[in-house]
Amino acid sequence: MVIIPTKTSSFEELVNNFIKDSKISCLLDLGKTLERIDQKLFENKQSHLKVVKFKERVIQTTIGMLRFKRRYYYDEFEGKYRYLLDAFLMIPKRNRYMDSVKLKILEAASEMSYEKAGRYACADNLPASKSTVFRLLHQACFYVEDNNAIIPNPEKIHVQIDEKFLSINHKKTKQKFYTATIFKGINNVGKKRILLNKTLISARTQKTLFNRINSALKRKYKVLIDDEIYVSGDLATYIQNSPSKLLVCKSIYVPDKYHVIHAIKNETNLTVNKFHLNNPIYLEAISQTLENSDTVDSKKLLKLINRNPEIFSVYIEKEYRGCSQECMNSHYYASRFAKVPNKWNIETVEKISKIIEAKVNKQIVKIGFADSYYDMPYDLEFSIDLETIATPIVNTEGMPYAMKKFFDRIQNGFDGKIIWTE
Repeated sequence: MVIIPTKTSSFEELVNNFIKDSKISCLLDLGKTLERIDQKLFENKQSHLKVVKFKERVIQTTIGMLRFKRRYYYDEFEGKYRYLLDAFLMIPKRNRYMDSVKLKILEAASEMSYEKAGRYACADNLPASKSTVFRLLHQACFYVEDNNAIIPNPEKIHVQIDEKFLSINHKKTKQKFYTATIFKGINNVGKKRILLNKTLISARTQKTLFNRINSALKRKYKVLIDDEIYVSGDLATYIQNSPSKLLVCKSIYVPDKYHVIHAIKNETNLTVNKFHLNNPIYLEAISQTLENSDTVDSKKLLKLINRNPEIFSVYIEKEYRGCSQECMNSHYYASRFAKVPNKWNIETVEKISKIIEAKVNKQIVKIGFADSYYDMPYDLEFSIDLETIATPIVNTEGMPYAMKKFFDRIQNGFDGKIIWTE
C-alpha cells in the first residue's frame, strides 16, 4: 500500500527530493570510497595473493542499499580464499544488513509482526523477510544494563503480579508467562494515573520471577528487611503466597480490587465498592452468599475473608495505590503476544520481553550477533592501517549540512550494540 498526500507543497517536494538525492549520493560516494580502499589494498598486497575475480557486495544500511565491488583473492601460502577489503574493514561474512538495521528490525519486532517489522526497518522498498527477522532474533545475544535511578518520594512500594497464557511450540496447552510491575508513587495527570519509579519484570518460571523481583527491590529500591510493601494480584494461590517468596523485606498481600469486585459481581450479582468491603455487616452478607456457590473464585474469596476479615482494609488506606493488573502488566505484552503467530518459542518470548521491558524501564539493551570474519594475511596484518590507507574516507568539506549528516550516520554509525536508551 502506498499512501499519497492529497496536497504536496513545493517546499515539501524540494525537501523530500533533496533528502532522497542526498541518500543516493551518499551511498554512491561511499561505495566508490570502499572501492578506492580495495584498490589501495591491491597495490600493497604481496605476490602470493592472486586475484581470482571481482564481486559486488550489497549491504542494507539505515538510509538505503550500499553497493560496491571488491577483489576476491587466493592466498597461495595459506591455501585459502579471502576478500582483503572485507578482512581489512571487518565486514562480517554473508551479512546483508548493518548492525544498525538489525537493531531497528529487532526493536520493531517487539511491537509488530515479523512481516511488518521487516518492512518498517528497511529502506528502498526492500523489506527483510519474516524468516530473516526471526533468524536475527533467534541468533541475537542479549545483555541488559540496568537503570537503577529512582525519583525520591515517601510513597510505599507496590508490586503487582500477573501472568499471560501463551501458545508455546511443542506444548499441548497454553503455558504461563509470569509478569510483575514494581512502582513507588503515582502522578495524577487529569484522569490519567502515571506510575512513578516503574519497573517491568517477566520470567518463564515463578522461581525466576521472584528472584528478579527480590533483586530489583534490593538493588533499585534499596529496601531494608523491615520495610513494608504491598503485593497485589488476582486470587491465584501463588500470588497469595508471594509474601513468603519476597525475602528482602516485609510484604502484605492485597487482592487486586478489580478482580475482587468483578468476582463478587459474577458470583453474587452484587455491585460493591471498597467501602462495602470494609463494612462488617455487608461483608457478612457477601460471605453467606458465597457459601452457596461452588466455583473456584467463590471458594478463594470465602477463604480469604474467613482467614482475615480485614483483608480489604488496605483499600481505604491512603498509602495503597493499587491498579488493575490487566492495565499494568499484561497490557505491555498483549499488543505483541496476543497477535499472530499463535505459536511461540519460549526463547523468542523472553527476548522480545527484554526489549519491551527495556523501553518501559529505560534500560539499555546491548545485542551481539554471531558474525564471522575473513582474516588478514599474516604479512599484511600489522603493516597496513586505515589511517594511512584511507584518510579521510569521505571528504565532507563543502558538502551541505544534510549530506554531512548522512555521511556521518553511515560512516560512524550507531554504537552497533545499543537498541534502546534514554
